[in-house]
Amino acid sequence: MLIPRSRGRETAQPTLQQHTPMTGLSAIGNSIGGAVQARDEKLQEQEVTAKRLELYHNDVSEQEAKVKLDDVMTTEMSNQVSTLKNDLANGTINAQQADEKLKTWSNDRYKQLESDMPMHAQKKLQEYWNSTASQQATSFLPLQLRADVQKGATIANQAFDISTRQDREAGRQYLIKNLDGLNLSVADKADRLNKYDVTRDIMDIDGRVTSAVENNNVGDLNNLLGELRGGQFKYLDGPTVQDKEKQVLSRISALDQKAQVEENKRITQSNKVFNDFKTQVLTGRALDSGYIQNVESAVKGTNNESDFQFYKSNSINFQKFSRLSTSDMLSKINSQKAAMKNSTTNNAENESKVMNVYESIYRDKLETLKNNPNQAVSEAGLKPNQLTGMELKANPQSFAAKAVENGVNQYALRDPNIKLKPISEENLPEAKQAFDAMGVNAKLDFIGALIGQSKNIPNGNKIWGATLGQLGSGDQSYIMAGIARMNDYKTTNGEDVAKAILSGTQALKNKQLTMPKDELLKSEFNKYVGNSVSGETANMTFQGFKSIYAHLSERDGYQHKDKDDLSKNIAKTALSMATGGVYDQPIKYGNQRTWKVSKPYGLSDDEFEKDVNKGLRYISSQTGISVGELEDFRLRRSATRSSTGEIRYDLINERGNPLIVKGVQWWVNMKGRTK
Repeated sequence: MLIPRSRGRETAQPTLQQHTPMTGLSAIGNSIGGAVQARDEKLQEQEVTAKRLELYHNDVSEQEAKVKLDDVMTTEMSNQVSTLKNDLANGTINAQQADEKLKTWSNDRYKQLESDMPMHAQKKLQEYWNSTASQQATSFLPLQLRADVQKGATIANQAFDISTRQDREAGRQYLIKNLDGLNLSVADKADRLNKYDVTRDIMDIDGRVTSAVENNNVGDLNNLLGELRGGQFKYLDGPTVQDKEKQVLSRISALDQKAQVEENKRITQSNKVFNDFKTQVLTGRALDSGYIQNVESAVKGTNNESDFQFYKSNSINFQKFSRLSTSDMLSKINSQKAAMKNSTTNNAENESKVMNVYESIYRDKLETLKNNPNQAVSEAGLKPNQLTGMELKANPQSFAAKAVENGVNQYALRDPNIKLKPISEENLPEAKQAFDAMGVNAKLDFIGALIGQSKNIPNGNKIWGATLGQLGSGDQSYIMAGIARMNDYKTTNGEDVAKAILSGTQALKNKQLTMPKDELLKSEFNKYVGNSVSGETANMTFQGFKSIYAHLSERDGYQHKDKDDLSKNIAKTALSMATGGVYDQPIKYGNQRTWKVSKPYGLSDDEFEKDVNKGLRYISSQTGISVGELEDFRLRRSATRSSTGEIRYDLINERGNPLIVKGVQWWVNMKGRTK
């Protein structure tokens, strides 16, 4: 813009009119026209430049918007398409649903982006966006088709598996029905049906093989092999048929080998089976018919078959014989031998064989009665008690009761050859160990329990004696202690004899203890008791004496110098405690002047003589024999007692015969003396 210039006080000058020549006007006109043209050209140029700038800015904003759309399309749209493809592949949606979901998402998302799009390019950009979305949607249908094919294949596979679990024809119809509605090619369906037939052939073969093997049926396998070789399985190719033939041949070979092994095993085990059967017969047990049949099958064709038939045919006689007592067995054997000797027979070999069995049964039973009488009790149908070391430790009273019951059962067999053993051999080592570990008082209590349980039982003394004999490994000092406990033996000072015996027996187990040698002790013992005791009683009494001697030595603190050192005082006391006293009866037989007599326990000589004289006077009054004549008889302690349990003495002459008058034996009865 031009700023007017100030002229100050300059007065106005009149304008002089000038005349321009015509040629000058033309030039001026040209000059003005050129200026206007130039100005128009410049304006036009400026407009072009502005338009170009506007177009450039539009291009930039459009490109920027397109890049933004590309960013969303390659991230959000791509993720959305991937999600829809996954759902489509999984069968959650179909292609149409995927297309609709993508359109909905695309429209909603573009609306969010539309405000950022340049106005001049909105239509173009929206077309670009929609084109891309439409292009993405074109992948849905092929994907659905592939998913349909895969789903159809899956369904077909499941239908195939199910069809193989049905009968062959029913399974085939089931498979055809399910294949019809699936989007599978005709060739695929045909392959599946062929595969079904092949599979059913193989299943048929495998099933028959399994069944034949389970039933050990080689014949079925041979039939199957013939069918394979005869082309019966038309759906199988050559290599498969060959493989199945090998499988069948292998199973035939295995079954043949198994049968041979089992036959060899049967023959090998037939000895055991037969011996078990023989034992059952010989012990007199009733035999089940099924058991007999099983044994017969097991021994058939073996060396044991003839022996089995022999024992089977004679089993009833053998069983009856087994139930006899050993004395009756021996009597029958002897009588039958005599009968065989004095008569003829058509089958001497069989009779001899039967006799051998009888003798074998007799020997076995005799051995059982002597070594394991509880087994004999069991074979008779009773159940022996198990006597364990644990029970002896925990409950001696119960152990004692069971031991006595076992003894009663053994006596109930009423066999004269039985050897009483209440504790079974298999339980004895443990029981002995438990008994040995007991202290003196515990043993004393246990012995008391045994005696108490045996009271008023026939042969009760023998039962508890046998039990102590087993537990003490034959050491008869325990039995002597039992007798002392049963009779409550005590010294004049009140010392418990049973406890003294057990204490001494315990002391003798100490290897450091020095004792007189047995020769010295036996010599002293024999001098004291003489003829008053003999046999087992003498052995038992000596063991009691030895134990009491050991007890008194320890109690009194007597130290033996060596094995040749014997204390006469201790020996005298021990002998008195062990025997209860011995009386020297004057006699006049040859050179013999005295006769040893076992007195009732603890009785003095004076009291003994008084009771004897009283008895002699009574006998004299009843028989008419003078007392003087009766005094010439020797006294011998009788093995039997009076009806009230009192000790009595036989009167024997020089030949050892008892006094018998008019068929009646007479004794000196020690009234009130039971110990």
